[in-house]
Amino acid sequence: MTEVTHETESHVTETHDHDHDEKFSFVGRTFNVPVYTGVFILLAGLTVFEVLLSRLPHSSIITIIMLALAVFKAGLVVWFYMHLNKDNRIFLATLLIPLALVIIAVLFLSIVPVGGYS
Repeated sequence: MTEVTHETESHVTETHDHDHDEKFSFVGRTFNVPVYTGVFILLAGLTVFEVLLSRLPHSSIITIIMLALAVFKAGLVVWFYMHLNKDNRIFLATLLIPLALVIIAVLFLSIVPVGGYS
């Protein structure tokens, strides 16, 4: 004789770490749009600003602004779309430590004289 056991299924609602229902906050202000939509709108706005900025006569200050905008946009993508804000902080360190070394190397190389000794 075989016994048949019936187990009751427990319906447990799982909590997910998804940001689908979170609202977008930027510069201390919360907007009534989902996080990913808000980040997309911000990235699109910054891209339009970069395109308009590129139409101005080129100067070193324009180049610095464009580089800062590019780094900021890359940071937004990594922070939100690649979920660095929810990951372990060791991943942040593996991103920032090499970035700091590259910045130091670029600054050092920018002060080295070009052309050698004469």
